[in-house]
Amino acid sequence: MPQSTPQEIVQATKKYVAFPSKDVAYLAPHLTGGAIDVTLADVHGKALDLGTAFDEMNEKSATRYFEQHTQENPFACQHRRLLYNCMTLAGFTNYAEEWWHYDYGNVAWARRVQTQVAQYGAVHATIQNHNVKEFRFL
Repeated sequence: MPQSTPQEIVQATKKYVAFPSKDVAYLAPHLTGGAIDVTLADVHGKALDLGTAFDEMNEKSATRYFEQHTQENPFACQHRRLLYNCMTLAGFTNYAEEWWHYDYGNVAWARRVQTQVAQYGAVHATIQNHNVKEFRFL
């Protein structure tokens, strides 16, 4: 984005990167354990075509991209529909800029389902010898 202003670059970055924050209203979704990145695979474990690479940062990664460009990749459109419908029927919400990102119980989920209370928040953990020794909710 060589022609972009620093503010435009920050805004574009925020689409794909959750900046660290101690503010409970803006915790990074994965920090809480209430977010998952997921894809689909066939019975042999081979990833199905969802139109972009996992974690690819461009406009085609938006969940609805192939709904608006169905002829570009009909298989990706079908696979995204399957993933989206299965996950949302199970109670997850989707981050619209990333077809692979789903939330449940965290602040992002609470905003999307319009509830005042998130089930998951930040946790402080003490790690010793690569194991969680103790933890507490913040």
